Amino acid sequence: MNKDNRPPMKSRTLALLAAAATLHLSSAAAYVLVPKDPTYLKECGSCHTAFSPQLLPATSWRQMMSHLDDHFGDSAKLDAPTQQAITRYLTENSADHAPGDESRMIMHALAPGEVPKRITDVSYIAGLHAAVLDPSWNGYPRPKRLTECEVCHVRANKGDYRIQAFTVNDEAFRTPEAFVPAK
Repeated sequence: MNKDNRPPMKSRTLALLAAAATLHLSSAAAYVLVPKDPTYLKECGSCHTAFSPQLLPATSWRQMMSHLDDHFGDSAKLDAPTQQAITRYLTENSADHAPGDESRMIMHALAPGEVPKRITDVSYIAGLHAAVLDPSWNGYPRPKRLTECEVCHVRANKGDYRIQAFTVNDEAFRTPEAFVPAK
């Protein structure tokens, strides 16, 4: 907070961007493939959310699946046939192969040759969610990390990310002075 009891300009800007993105997404089809592959659901979904394959490009899935001995700090090693089957499923349904607006936006956000290591490294996804993790976020709920999709997106398990269940304290945006850069 600054001396006028307002959040810093950066926080206000992030909150405005998040609000604008939310308005845009609420009118757009935001359905993503709901994972149904039983092997993927069993092997990956038993430890974390079985994320939609279309949230990353094929190169990211290949890279991730080739380093399962260090899967974000844990070993997720699989036998070769299982690893190959999951890799095939993920790459065949990845952002660069899936239809739909979300996949196109994800791929458009990537620089040529960019290989994000995780979903939250995709600038399109991170940008839409930046305000939620900002320390000055006065909304509810307060997810601890961006991998907790279902905390805010109550129909994420159905591939629908349009329906959000959160509130934002907009007090800082109610006056024209709120848009003056902090000194």
